[in-house]
Amino acid sequence: MEISKLSIVKFFEMALSAICIGFHYRSRTNDFDCDTVSAVAFGGFIIISSGSFIGLLMNAPINRKVDTFYSLVGCAVFVAAGSLNIDFFEHFTRSEWKHYGIAKGILAIVNGAVFVLDSVLTWREGV
Repeated sequence: MEISKLSIVKFFEMALSAICIGFHYRSRTNDFDCDTVSAVAFGGFIIISSGSFIGLLMNAPINRKVDTFYSLVGCAVFVAAGSLNIDFFEHFTRSEWKHYGIAKGILAIVNGAVFVLDSVLTWREGV
């Protein structure tokens, strides 16, 4: 079993998604748009990232065009979720709830950047 740069990136995507969904549990907003985009992004991409990660570890990766597509969609959805959360929580006074919400938004945007890195690595390595 060979661990490549791409499998490490996939693991970080999965881990950041899990952390984001944990923060989402602690900082729900009751704003339908923000909560829905966040839950779909975090939960959906835990499933997608874990499938891609396990496929890489088993030497059975998915097609690189499909993987690049998932990575670019992941980037868009995570940046959208992060910006919606930061926009929602920036107007509240200091509280633990606000800190979880801002952290969730920042980590979602960071995960969006990791998805861009994943798409570049996937395209260049030709998996």
